[in-house]
Amino acid sequence: MGKYSYHDFLALMGVGGAHPGGLAITKSLLENAQIDQNSRVLDAGCGTGQTAAYIADSYGCHVTAIDRHPVMIEKAKKRFEANNIKVDLIRGDIEQMPFTESSFDVILAESVTVFTDIDQTISEYARVLQQGGVLLDLEMTAIPPLTQTMKKSFQQLYGIQHIPSERGWQNKYEQAGLHSFEIILEKSVEESLRKHHSQADNEEAQEFSASSSFDPTIYQIWDEHQLLTETYANKLKYQVYKMKK
Repeated sequence: MGKYSYHDFLALMGVGGAHPGGLAITKSLLENAQIDQNSRVLDAGCGTGQTAAYIADSYGCHVTAIDRHPVMIEKAKKRFEANNIKVDLIRGDIEQMPFTESSFDVILAESVTVFTDIDQTISEYARVLQQGGVLLDLEMTAIPPLTQTMKKSFQQLYGIQHIPSERGWQNKYEQAGLHSFEIILEKSVEESLRKHHSQADNEEAQEFSASSSFDPTIYQIWDEHQLLTETYANKLKYQVYKMKK
């Protein structure tokens, strides 16, 4: 794949809402979180901080944001400072988070978990959630069966080792001690592509904050991403899973 990864592209381009549906989907799924000003919320894999900033500004609660990419952290910090928004920003890995047990009432993960060691990350979600806490996880979900060619393509471009099915995600959450499995949103990749190409979607415009200099060959990663998404659109969907501890 070269010297840049898919996440390097997102970081260097400063993509604000890289997950499917962007901020519009974030607003919708947060309606299921029952957040108030006393809530302790974790944005796991926060990227450039768009979601964390929105939660802190809209709900006035305590927000912690964590990401392992240094450029993402830099851009999130600038966002929070420019808008005078208080968020505890941590550079760290969600597979091994620097938080004590039962630190959060709500964890929000938006198209992040699948790019990690899934079992380890979900175990960490369960560890840092307080009893009765809620996990909202927007994730790429496979529509079985997947071919070996497809699995190899996703591994090469994204570094993804495994894309669980709906049942696979449920099993992983429950094995980590999370329960009350619920799907609160489902979005097919084919539907997303139709909306994107028709420009008929009312979702908010994508946000970019590109770095001042980078190798233009990085755009090849985006081209590969678009091609791969379109090629396998009928084998993927995005779902928001809600679990409780």
